[in-house]
Amino acid sequence: MDLDRIRAVCWDWNGTLLDDTEICRQVMNSVLEEHALPALADEHAYRSVFRFPIRDFYGAVGLGDDLFVPAATSYLELLAARVGEARLHAEASATLGALQAYGIRQVLASATLPQALALQMEPHDLDAVFEQVLSIDDPYRASKHEVIRAWLAASGLTADEVLVIGDTNHDREIAHDLGTAFVHFDGGHQAWSGDTPRIQALGELVGLLTPLRAGVGSVETD
Repeated sequence: MDLDRIRAVCWDWNGTLLDDTEICRQVMNSVLEEHALPALADEHAYRSVFRFPIRDFYGAVGLGDDLFVPAATSYLELLAARVGEARLHAEASATLGALQAYGIRQVLASATLPQALALQMEPHDLDAVFEQVLSIDDPYRASKHEVIRAWLAASGLTADEVLVIGDTNHDREIAHDLGTAFVHFDGGHQAWSGDTPRIQALGELVGLLTPLRAGVGSVETD
């Protein structure tokens, strides 16, 4: 994968920069308990079934179409009560700072509503890092595709100058559709599928994208 042309990184938030997978598993288990459904035993079980569209994830754990809206509403309410608990992944702040220092533009794109996203971001003092924060307007659809497309069109960048990094198939599909590079962060909500480049620690990006090429890490493929 040739990353020599990359001038901007479009970051996913939940699961990629914000280490909230375990909290989200616990919240989903509360919803499953409300509906007398089996719990997700551990993060491995959660990551094995998580996917987008988010409705498909709900279906995979037994919350079919007839239960989706009430279950998702309950999930969002329970999750909102735990805002501020999640920390950033190890190396997240250092990685963001290093890329910023090397002049790589950074934007954040999240499948979270703006108000909730602002509350999640507030404890982490990242306002100066991102040139733009992109979010969704429909919590039941939860697609970032159009907001990223609009940002790219207005950015002055070509698709091959952008790297999308995220932890789900949704991030990968957006990158594929827009023609950008993609790297899967294998420490978030969805297990690596084995068919895309990945990193296992955020600090690996420093070695990949800065002129130093310091060998901080390497991209793994199947």
